[in-house]
Amino acid sequence: MNTAFPDQSASKCRIHALLAANRARSRLASGTGSPVIYAWDQNAACLLMDCTGLLGSESLHAVSDWASGLLTVHCNDNLFEEGKVTDLGLPFGFYPDIAFRQWFATIPNAIAEPLAHLPAAQYALARLAQRSEPVRDLVISNVNLCYLLHQFATEHGYPEQSLAEIAARKQTDILREMGLPPHKRVVKLIRKIAMEEIDKFAFSRLFRVLGDEAVCNALVHEQRLTRRLFLVLARYPWVAGRPLQRLLCEATDPSRREWVEDNIRMGGEEAVRTMQRFNQISQLRRLHDRLIAAQMHQDRCRLRRYDANGKVLSFPPAPFADTQSIQAIKTPDALQGETEEMAHCVSSYSERIYNGRYAVYKVLAPERLTLGLKIREGHVSFDQLRGLANKPPSQQAQAAVEQWFRDCLERPMQANPGPAPQAPI
Repeated sequence: MNTAFPDQSASKCRIHALLAANRARSRLASGTGSPVIYAWDQNAACLLMDCTGLLGSESLHAVSDWASGLLTVHCNDNLFEEGKVTDLGLPFGFYPDIAFRQWFATIPNAIAEPLAHLPAAQYALARLAQRSEPVRDLVISNVNLCYLLHQFATEHGYPEQSLAEIAARKQTDILREMGLPPHKRVVKLIRKIAMEEIDKFAFSRLFRVLGDEAVCNALVHEQRLTRRLFLVLARYPWVAGRPLQRLLCEATDPSRREWVEDNIRMGGEEAVRTMQRFNQISQLRRLHDRLIAAQMHQDRCRLRRYDANGKVLSFPPAPFADTQSIQAIKTPDALQGETEEMAHCVSSYSERIYNGRYAVYKVLAPERLTLGLKIREGHVSFDQLRGLANKPPSQQAQAAVEQWFRDCLERPMQANPGPAPQAPI
């Protein structure tokens, strides 16, 4: 199949001339008070766009219709240059301006409708689809795969010609080019992705999940693959296709994920194998409670470090001074006591505190809480604030502790001598 792009120099010249002829009229249009003015030239099949009111200086654009490749020319202060339709910030889909709607209607609905569900790159793909039949066919048959290919090609610096050549291959071969399992079931999974939810931050997680063949096999019966699902599976691939996957995806607060994290930290691989059998959130909570109880019954000496004389070492000084309501935990025994009193696993941070990378505070008011702060290269960041059994704090308490933290950052920190030494026991 031919993937060569047609020469469009004649159309570019026509648009350039049209824009020059309409400069005076477009500048007058900016007096309407609207920051962006659209005008549709039916004879030239071209959208005129005046951004002078938005930018404060002459900024005129002309964009051809879809049949001419969405070619773009702009004029800024008497300088005419070719541009890209993707740089104009044009809405994709319905827009109330009549002139814009007349221009947008030149994009065939078979192309516009699937592209409208993408989070980005709609005009880039529309322009490619106009110039390349393989890209056009891929947009119609599997727009999600076409979008993934475009993102992959952009990230790896592929020219448009190469993208069009890859689009001409079988869809399983396109997967292979992107480093994904080249199977029809993966092609079907990609069609189910709620791509409108996938932002640039979730894109790497999506590729990581789709690149795991075992995870893909476990997802074949899913009806819709959401952004939340990719976030969960990127972190916990072992829940794929299991009831716990649904429980974590449906979570409206972070406590379920925190229980999973705590269980892994306390119970390791055995806890992972146990959680794979769970089908109720209460099982996750009960395992969390059991692991905390087991940890609390362990020898307290495990948390301690000793000096050369056998004396238990206190933790390095916390970064901020105590107040009446917020007080640093200064010893491993006090940390264990906080774990037992608050029924959570804060004692597992003992090594990080000794190493000067963490600090734990006991919050007494406006309600009983435990506060954790990360320390890295002299910088302190707010990590977590939890109540009894990891219960989230009230809004009032959250705001009060955050205000205390901001106030502390404005004052000099207490000197931290660094990690406490570990002497032989």
